Amino acid sequence: MRSDHLQPQNENETIIAVEGIERELTLVHITDSHIAAADSRDPQALETALRYQQLFQERTPGNVPAAQLFQEALERSDNLGADCTVLTGDITHLPTFAGLEIIERAVHSLQGEYLYTLGNHDWHFHHLPWNDETRLQHYPRFAHLTGGNPAAQVIELAGMRLIALDNSNYQVTPDQLDFLRRQLQTGEPCLLFLHIPLSIPSLVPAVVEKWQAPIVMAADGWTEETREKWQVRDDDESTTACHQLLTGGEADNLVGIFCGHVHFAHADQVHPGCFQYVTRPGFEGCQRVIKIRAQIEE
Repeated sequence: MRSDHLQPQNENETIIAVEGIERELTLVHITDSHIAAADSRDPQALETALRYQQLFQERTPGNVPAAQLFQEALERSDNLGADCTVLTGDITHLPTFAGLEIIERAVHSLQGEYLYTLGNHDWHFHHLPWNDETRLQHYPRFAHLTGGNPAAQVIELAGMRLIALDNSNYQVTPDQLDFLRRQLQTGEPCLLFLHIPLSIPSLVPAVVEKWQAPIVMAADGWTEETREKWQVRDDDESTTACHQLLTGGEADNLVGIFCGHVHFAHADQVHPGCFQYVTRPGFEGCQRVIKIRAQIEE
């Protein structure tokens, strides 16, 4: 399947020409807004939410609240007439009812469709263990934002599949891997949306420089100390298989991967015809416009 990435180094706009789509598409990618809000329904999170609300607001342009920047990003998506707005995690810094209501009101005002996949902060309260059990415990809070299945979703638009997988614990389960394979086997052009980027050679050094750990999926270079600090276990067999599927060239109808998590922009080829794009965080007032154009036959 032919695809051309026309301006991969532009942090704000990505243009991909793709063979076989029915019409041009406009998508908006938003990630890492880190909205911190809480009320009496989550009393143990009140102090933490206030602290992080202040911390992230100090990092926003003009000290605008992160929730306001998120709303403005969705308004820009509507103004562009986006076919779909894709949220790839850490939109809320805590899985509070108040934070989720802010997000729900905002996405339900969109004129186009949306996809939401979770980040590592979306489902974690600081007073609880950071593990798979805690994530599953809070999955029901996100069911209404994720079509009932926070782990894996897909939307088909104009002959293109938009796939979302929750890899917010740095892992992909066997069920998620099977879901991904089924989507890729349709033969339709696909875009994949994740929170945590895949490990690719050009990305890892920059991640380690910023975070002092290789906080991407299926990365080498972890130490016992950094795994303990970030609470990242050794890769599951299905995670390794997913990374091999996506980077080894077998998924030749996958034309783009979009993610966040590391709080800076990056773009590079994963395999011929497929680039991974990391988008800057929403709390910095950033989002990425993705324009999918029909490939012109030569």
